[in-house]
Amino acid sequence: SCLRRRTIDNKTNSFLSKAARSMSNIGIPVKLLYEAESMKVTVEMKNGETYRGLLLSAEDTMNMTLSDVIRTARNGQVSKLPSVYLRGGGVRFIALPDVLRNAPVFKKVANLKRKMEEDNKSGPRKKK
Repeated sequence: SCLRRRTIDNKTNSFLSKAARSMSNIGIPVKLLYEAESMKVTVEMKNGETYRGLLLSAEDTMNMTLSDVIRTARNGQVSKLPSVYLRGGGVRFIALPDVLRNAPVFKKVANLKRKMEEDNKSGPRKKK
């Protein structure tokens, strides 16, 4: 029983560490998409359709679930849908709320940029 529990714990820890690694490896656009969860977004697909609704969930692949959706077809026909799952590979762009301009992701990027500029101003580093 103890050995079995340890094996399950090791599998769980392995899964969690992989999840943590993938979170650190995702880019800023995906992190920003996660910040937009529970907000209204507009998504234009590569096929020309647009979807506007409440972003319920997003994935690293930019797959997302929207609720209370208004879909506009390429021909302009508008329809209401209770929920929609959109495949990230088909997304052309996503219009996010202006509130996200103050998202923590941008502050981290600004700090990294400032740090890199300071390092560049101080000149090349000498090898020891």
